[in-house]
Amino acid sequence: MSAKADIILIGISGPSSSGKSTLARLLVALFPGSFILHEDDFYKPEADIPVKNGVVDWDCPGAIDFPQLFGALEYIKKNKKLPEDVAYKEDQNPIGIPPLSIEEAIEIKNTVLGSLTNLDSLQFCVIDGFLLYNDPSIIETLDLRILLRAPHDLLKSRRETRNGYATLEGFWVDPPEYFDKYVWPGYIESHKHLFANGDVDADLSEYAHNLNIHAIPALELPMADLLKWTLELISAAFSA
Repeated sequence: MSAKADIILIGISGPSSSGKSTLARLLVALFPGSFILHEDDFYKPEADIPVKNGVVDWDCPGAIDFPQLFGALEYIKKNKKLPEDVAYKEDQNPIGIPPLSIEEAIEIKNTVLGSLTNLDSLQFCVIDGFLLYNDPSIIETLDLRILLRAPHDLLKSRRETRNGYATLEGFWVDPPEYFDKYVWPGYIESHKHLFANGDVDADLSEYAHNLNIHAIPALELPMADLLKWTLELISAAFSA
């Protein structure tokens, strides 16, 4: 896609607690006029979420209203703004202390992009979601496809420090052992097609490469390095 596009859709996907929202917020802070669309704002009502072994499973594809998400992406491409008919709730969730200050992020941007001032004129919509590469219609709308990763134990420790999540009906708190029984197995099941032999710790599959999905170069990457790598991708894709 050329840098002359009206708006550029950047998908940031990956397992829960891998840094998607933090990275998305940094990117929109660095590019004026850009904004975030959270996939988590497209959860179905709790009554329609699949139940597994008596527990509501928020971490499976059946929990997301993909047609509504696709409609929102189409609206954004046409109107360059967020649709008004979505019940936005994700920003109600606490984000904790950012691992990178905006001043540090600006310094990284200046180092990576240097004199490429034309990028500042671009408008991005950053789509943050844990299941962006499961629905073909969603994949097709994205101009840059990024996949974050992290080791099981790190993801688990991050997830289990969270207090809970805003929902359409109220607030959800993970029950005991929810990460190991639902979050991690759900991640493997919904992402195995993206990795060689279905191993989420392995290299990307040929299918993922054909989709031009960019996975971070290491399983565990500090946010400063992650932002630098992402800006390098943006520069390579849209600075021409």
